[in-house]
Amino acid sequence: MLCGRLHADPVPLEKRVVEHTLANGITLLVLERHFSPTVSCRMMFRVGSVDEASGKTGLAHMFEHMMFKGTRTMGTTDYASESEILKKLDELHRHLDAEKRKGLAADQAVIAQMIDQLRDVEARANSFVTPNELWQLYEREGGSSLNASTSHDWTRYTVDLPSNKLALWALLDSDRVKNPVFREFYSEREVVKEERRMRVDTSPDGLLLENFLAAAYTAHPYRMPTIGWESDLDHLSMADLADFYHRYYTPDQLTIAIVGDVKADDVIALVEKYFGDWKTPPGDKNWITEEPAHTGAHQVTVSFDAEPELAVGYPIAPWPDPDHVLADALSNLLASGLSSRLHQALVEKRKMVTGLEIDTDYPGTRYSPQFLFYLTPKHPYTNEEVRKALEAELEKVKKEPVADWETEKVRSSVEVGLLSTLQTNDGLADTLVSAQSIYRDWRYLIRYQEAIDKLTGADLQAAARRIFDPAKETVAYLEKKTPEPAAKTGPAR
Repeated sequence: MLCGRLHADPVPLEKRVVEHTLANGITLLVLERHFSPTVSCRMMFRVGSVDEASGKTGLAHMFEHMMFKGTRTMGTTDYASESEILKKLDELHRHLDAEKRKGLAADQAVIAQMIDQLRDVEARANSFVTPNELWQLYEREGGSSLNASTSHDWTRYTVDLPSNKLALWALLDSDRVKNPVFREFYSEREVVKEERRMRVDTSPDGLLLENFLAAAYTAHPYRMPTIGWESDLDHLSMADLADFYHRYYTPDQLTIAIVGDVKADDVIALVEKYFGDWKTPPGDKNWITEEPAHTGAHQVTVSFDAEPELAVGYPIAPWPDPDHVLADALSNLLASGLSSRLHQALVEKRKMVTGLEIDTDYPGTRYSPQFLFYLTPKHPYTNEEVRKALEAELEKVKKEPVADWETEKVRSSVEVGLLSTLQTNDGLADTLVSAQSIYRDWRYLIRYQEAIDKLTGADLQAAARRIFDPAKETVAYLEKKTPEPAAKTGPAR
């Protein structure tokens, strides 16, 4: 079976992972690996930007930022006093927002007065803050890789520690999960807005992909950017974030994976002690709008001061549909390594592109993702020429049998890629927590491997026919902005 192939771990993975479900719904996965005195801790909530309501985009990402700002006992010198100031701060911001929403009818004098008040209240709130206390506590005790990330599907929190400091993780992370305080919310909102400007508004790649998603999904919330729309970010409040927290940050949404030099029984006792008293009931979740069937190809063009690029995508059925696994295999056939079909055809032989990437889980896999091709044409080739060349290669996969050697290469490549993530504590913890959170069963890894083992060339060809359907194609072009013509001047007199 899967991990029986790892030279260091001869016991199959399914016999080594200890699974424990707390009474409050938290799923705990523990894997003992006594190779070094370290442990990798991962928490993943099955909540991301796909769960946000229209008009409130960016909340999942904002909450991730807030999880590093502390709790009632961490990150503050006097929470009782600070909490009153935070209430006043939120009230002022909401009044300011209400006035700004009036548009041309807004009273600028009132706005100026409230901004002056806000500066004073923010200064008072900041006087109670102990900056970066979480980071300092972990670093002082040998912690590393303290980080977090938010996607359309999930939000993940990570840290690696000496194994004798696991109790510190349980104390600190249970506290910030159960008792978050949204201090510095409004200043952090400005940080996120600047992050959006850097990653999207002034980035050709970010802008192209944002427009691709808006074209690929008509109704499904995968069309919304994880970082949020700027107009939404301008109006998010602490009350919005508190509502989001109570809806989605509940025990039944949390998976914890602990991998390293630990004893499973000790880990279970520790997690029960610190997380077991979290009794928040399941929140009232937003309904996820279903994507209607596409009746034709979608296309969008973005004009930007950058060299041409294009994104081409096709929807894939989510797990457990067989095409979920076959899409990964097709991506290896097409673009994994120098001998792959697209690299040989578009890079080596025709020299049409300078960049070629494939993603089969964009922007997520809880629902139907896109089989995404991202290409950068090489001058003098155009986006349209590269698109046609790509589609011609996809037609070959659909019409011409896949050779046995290609199938074996694909099988080996996928297997090596999977096993490479299972060689380290952090790789195993990341893989386990993701599989359990997204697919609701970490044994997805084993079923995935079994599907790859049974793969045939005919399977790949049939999957290509189903997936690469021209009627379901979405294409996004980034075209270089045409300079404005110089103003004409009349003859000198």
